[in-house]
Amino acid sequence: MKISIFVNKLWKLFCSLKLSIVLASLTTLLAIGGSIMMPFNPRVFGGLDSMPLGIWLNEVAAQAPAMTWWIPAGGILVALLAFNALCCFIDWLCHFRARWRKCGEYLIHLGFVLIVAAFLWGSQAGFRSENNGLLIGQSKPLPQLDLVLKLEAFEPVFNRNGRPVDMLNTLALYDGGRLLKRAQARTNHPLTWEGLVIIPASYGQTMRGGRNQPYSILTINYDPGVNVAITGSVAMGCGVLLTLCSFYRKRARGDRPDII
Repeated sequence: MKISIFVNKLWKLFCSLKLSIVLASLTTLLAIGGSIMMPFNPRVFGGLDSMPLGIWLNEVAAQAPAMTWWIPAGGILVALLAFNALCCFIDWLCHFRARWRKCGEYLIHLGFVLIVAAFLWGSQAGFRSENNGLLIGQSKPLPQLDLVLKLEAFEPVFNRNGRPVDMLNTLALYDGGRLLKRAQARTNHPLTWEGLVIIPASYGQTMRGGRNQPYSILTINYDPGVNVAITGSVAMGCGVLLTLCSFYRKRARGDRPDII
């Protein structure tokens, strides 16, 4: 009996709105306070966006724990907040018949949980590689995915003043000898395939065969949780729309006060 009472109290704590407010407030304060140090320590934080968080924590943050402790601490708080939201969603499912009208609010909960899960998945299993220079006809192995990327054609585009305005890359992705995808990647139009994003970042020139030959510089990013994040975003968007529709419907019936 005592164990049952304890479990019930613990479950109510996990589903508590007060816990949500405390966790969200602590996360916000920690992020604001920690981010103040970032502009003054580019050596530590400069590469934060150029690699997955898990790699950055192991390779960079571990060398400066006094300045970076707030990032893993904030991650723990966000994970606890996602757990709190998941518990609220599960509790709503258990009482669906009595609370079905609040489905918009709980879709927001579910979406948040999915986005956090996708980020954690991507930060541990994803990778990012910059400054990958390829000449026409050259290939680059992607050992993390057992794939091969090949640059089949490349053409920089210039305006009348001779300034580069675009970079046309014909890229092919192979699994062994099997072609998975061939596409033209250019500025703001990367090649994408199942969480893999290949972005034309820049270009250069080198001497080859007695003449200048342009080469493409690519950024390769892989995030396995991208589809989960998209699902979470759609769930949150639908939840917001349903919540707004429900609010204005109740207000039209006089169930809610007008917004002043």
